[in-house]
Amino acid sequence: MPHTVAQLNIMALEKILKKHIGDFASENTAARVVFRGLEVMGVGLWPVLDHFLFRSANPEERAREFTELGYTRDISSRILGRPRDPVHVYRCRCLPAILIEETRAPESKKWGKVFGENAPYVMGIRVADIDEATFHLEKQAVRFLRPGAGKPGEDIRAIAAIPAFQDGKGKSVLLLIERHVTGVNYFAPGFWNKA
Repeated sequence: MPHTVAQLNIMALEKILKKHIGDFASENTAARVVFRGLEVMGVGLWPVLDHFLFRSANPEERAREFTELGYTRDISSRILGRPRDPVHVYRCRCLPAILIEETRAPESKKWGKVFGENAPYVMGIRVADIDEATFHLEKQAVRFLRPGAGKPGEDIRAIAAIPAFQDGKGKSVLLLIERHVTGVNYFAPGFWNKA
């Protein structure tokens, strides 16, 4: 039985997202530790992936990879905190959100020149309890930047692992996200640099 256009789009999106997951985990030690643990159980990162964040000088152009397959801009999502650069949120059904930070600040422009716009800067994975997750991951040598964002009992909390570095620059960051409602809010990129 032939697939519908919507089914083909979902299959193409899954392929793109799985590639980004694999590429991210191959370069980011914290993501690799999480990925290995979930693979042992036969789960993989796919079911717990909350969002990817890309950086781009032209967010609409960068989003086209996803919008051509069904993602649409979500203007109802809020970016919590004070983002240095505007962040655009794209959503599609139950798939992970795509966030695109428009590179305007000097440091994010430099990052874009060094690493390009194709690979995600941040991968957020959902956990049931940040404190429990960090406790177990720290036993596997994953280190976290403190303080995290949000407090116990709030609707959303997040904590960043130590970034993966390349040529002395932070290339990618794994975030743990604890959500208690089906809200679509996200913390501003770089919240972990604001102590």
